[in-house]
Amino acid sequence: MTTHTPHAPYIDAVETALAEAKMVPEQADAFVEDSYDVPYLRGVITLTPETSGVPTDRYPNGLILVWDWHTGRDEDCDRGAAWQWARLNEDGSNWGPEPLPVPGFVAPEMLAATIATLVHTGKPTPMGSLWHDHLRKSVETAIEAWGAES
Repeated sequence: MTTHTPHAPYIDAVETALAEAKMVPEQADAFVEDSYDVPYLRGVITLTPETSGVPTDRYPNGLILVWDWHTGRDEDCDRGAAWQWARLNEDGSNWGPEPLPVPGFVAPEMLAATIATLVHTGKPTPMGSLWHDHLRKSVETAIEAWGAES
C-alpha cells in the first residue's frame, strides 16, 4: 500500500481492484512529484509478468500505470487528474506514456477492466464511470486542500 498523501486512498483502491482482478501490482506508490517548477500529485503502479500475470509476449518487462493530479499552475498541464500507461524496459525505465481513455477519477474496478483489456489485447477499453461520489469526495477535498497550499 501507499504512503499517506491526499491521493493515497484512491491509489490504494486501484491497487486493491487490480489485485481482485488477478493483476497483483508489484509496486504502488503515491507521492508528491516536486522535481519540476510546480509540484503535483502522482501515483505509479507497476505491473510485471511475475506478479501481475502480464503476458511476456506482449509486455516482456511489464508496464506502469501513472495517475497525475495537476494544480493548473503549470502552463503545460491542465488542472485535474489523468491516467496514463507505459511499457517498461528491461532496465526499469519506460517508453513514453500514453493516455488511458478513462476519467481521472475512474472507479477502480472500471480501471482494472480497462487495464485487463490493455494487458490481453494491447488496446485499453474506454470507461466512463467516475469513482462514486461518497468515496471520491473526501479524497478530492484533501487533494484540493493540498493544491491550495502548494
